[in-house]
Amino acid sequence: MSPLWAAPGVVFALQERTAVGSGGELAAYPALEFVAQIRGEQFRNPPLPSDTDFKFFGENYFRKNNRYFLWRQDEPLGEAKAVLPDKVPSLYGSLEAPLQSEQRLLPLPELALVLATDQPLKVRPRKVPTEETLAVVDSLAQAALAKQGLPDDLVAKTSRVWAAAAVMPGRPEAVVALYRHTFSLRQAGATFKRLVNLLLVAEPVTEKGQTTWQPQLSLASFGNPETSTVYGPLAVVDLNGDGNDDLIVRETRFDRWVYGIYSRHDGKWQQRYTGREGNYSSDIPEPPPAEEEPPSGP
Repeated sequence: MSPLWAAPGVVFALQERTAVGSGGELAAYPALEFVAQIRGEQFRNPPLPSDTDFKFFGENYFRKNNRYFLWRQDEPLGEAKAVLPDKVPSLYGSLEAPLQSEQRLLPLPELALVLATDQPLKVRPRKVPTEETLAVVDSLAQAALAKQGLPDDLVAKTSRVWAAAAVMPGRPEAVVALYRHTFSLRQAGATFKRLVNLLLVAEPVTEKGQTTWQPQLSLASFGNPETSTVYGPLAVVDLNGDGNDDLIVRETRFDRWVYGIYSRHDGKWQQRYTGREGNYSSDIPEPPPAEEEPPSGP
């Protein structure tokens, strides 16, 4: 590793927000939303939200025209600057701030998570999974859904919507794939929307001279979209520069979400971090006004 390269200390995801313009119209703008602080092999949250903590966090990460590097997977999208909000944002639960960029960033991709880091990511060659490999991974996904008890017709209709390779030194590249299917269900004269969602990580494993693809991480969710977890958008990048790719995924349940980080650690794929919950409904109360001292006598 080059001594001139430093691993990122913080990672944000881009979100699309709206604000009322000077003419009263709604205008969309990109915002940084906190994902994690990076400390070696650890991913961490700052202190619990409060007005004081937000101001401290903002002084460190949003003031002084802090520059951030933007990424869609390994593709650099240029640089941008954070803007310290005038007050604690009402979209709270994570720490966020508006973003200024010369590039057009909106609309954001539906499935590819756009990241912002305070240091450049260490980008390495990454192969695109072949159609033959993806067909094998698709069969593993179908088996995982069938194991959850889904009927054959739903399994067949749940298709792959996103896939990428994950690089790990000394091991064959893994494949991260996302599968989704939405459909309507009629019961007692009413129509209900239903969701099937699967996030799968698969690796080639060699045993007794035979190499087969096997699932290493499987996260499934199905049922009412308002109570089921929706996985995505997501990204596969090396966040801390240790050579192993990390999977970052937004996990949404109705109008609330968290960012999860998964990677191979201690010999297996596992969850490494779950971030702060974000939502549209909680406001941080303003501090109470200072009490005025009574006027002193003559």
